[in-house]
Amino acid sequence: MQKVLSSLSKNAFFVFASFLTYLVGAIFAGFEKNKIDINKLILGLLVFLTIFALQILFNYLSSSKINPYSRVSFERGNKKAQLFILTAILFLTYLFLVYLLLKMNMLIGVNLVYISLITALMLMIIFKLGKLFFQTYGVIIEAMVVSPLMLLFGAGMQGMNPTSGHILLTMAFFFLYIACRTSLLFERFERDHKNGERSFLDLIGWENGIKIQNISLVLTYLVFFLYFYRNGSIGINLPVLISAIIGVFSMYLLNRMVRGMKPHWQIIKATAFLHFFAVCYLLVLPIF
Repeated sequence: MQKVLSSLSKNAFFVFASFLTYLVGAIFAGFEKNKIDINKLILGLLVFLTIFALQILFNYLSSSKINPYSRVSFERGNKKAQLFILTAILFLTYLFLVYLLLKMNMLIGVNLVYISLITALMLMIIFKLGKLFFQTYGVIIEAMVVSPLMLLFGAGMQGMNPTSGHILLTMAFFFLYIACRTSLLFERFERDHKNGERSFLDLIGWENGIKIQNISLVLTYLVFFLYFYRNGSIGINLPVLISAIIGVFSMYLLNRMVRGMKPHWQIIKATAFLHFFAVCYLLVLPIF
């Protein structure tokens, strides 16, 4: 349970951002079709949560050199039996949800691609090499799941296929996630280093981490500006561009830490969550 809770805490922002981009995609598609199918909306979220639960489970299983399924006994209270049953339940749930999508004719075409890619990226930790790769480049892999995959999956579950206009939107959210997620890595840097876990910051270093966060923020709003300019909607989406102020505040907090001042981790964390939420909320607000 400690490992599960630690994993949930570590991945809270990833789940939060995935939910938001999924909802943005679904709302945009619903606006185009004048209707949002709530059942399909919930079903898509359940698919993601099931894959995420499997990721946590396999991350725990692969952290031990001993096979947790060896000598499984189904006697009452046996922990290995409970683990085996949990694994079976999650896999059956995943297959059942996929079956429901197939029955609803929602697994044809792009949705099958989205689900397959999300599953492959999140469950690469099953393999030793995949887990090592995920630990090192996890921020980039997570960003790919958050956007474009979850954003397009949300639209796809509402029956909308991707268009050329989605390219800029998914790029903007990709860079936004990189910027926000990178700012959260610094708090866990020493802790992960002590536990022998390689991270993105181990690979690039603190200084480059700051640079990547700053560059990603600039690219985020540059791409958003191009997206709004292309759609002729800069005026109504001006609040989204103004939300860059939150990103600038995040840059200030990290640069303050680099100068040797005491870091305010809770404020940095709250700023990341607030920034991502504000962009998503302000983006869909004109629709209502």
